[in-house]
Amino acid sequence: MFKEFEEFLKKNNIWHEFLEKQDTSTARKAGSYVPIEQIAKSIVFLANDFFFVILSGNKKVSRKKLRPIIDKENIKLASAEDVLRTTGYEIGAVPPIGHKSKMKCILDEKIAEMNDVWAGGGAVNKLVHLKVKDIIKYSDAIVADVSE
Repeated sequence: MFKEFEEFLKKNNIWHEFLEKQDTSTARKAGSYVPIEQIAKSIVFLANDFFFVILSGNKKVSRKKLRPIIDKENIKLASAEDVLRTTGYEIGAVPPIGHKSKMKCILDEKIAEMNDVWAGGGAVNKLVHLKVKDIIKYSDAIVADVSE
């Protein structure tokens, strides 16, 4: 799926740069190459419908803060199979934009305050550097405080 993601970025004239390393599949691993607080991780959840949250690599999602935004009580992490099926990417490679299926996106306000971030680059050995304004535009993100 990396090629499809790269094509999406080029087709939409989205500024980006890739960083390829041996393993960037977790924020902790990617944090050895770029500052962890500048990593925007994408986490897919299920609450009747799939949705995803983008937050800083050094933060955790607060389900308490998330519940009123999505108006659902029962929130669970999507399975690896569901992540692949809905986004087109495996866990550890999910970029914040360019997914296979349209899903609701909640972007943590701490990410919204940044100019640019590093994120999953479509493969577990790639990071992509993106402008936050492009992530908000192409994910149609709801900006909210959702981190612990």
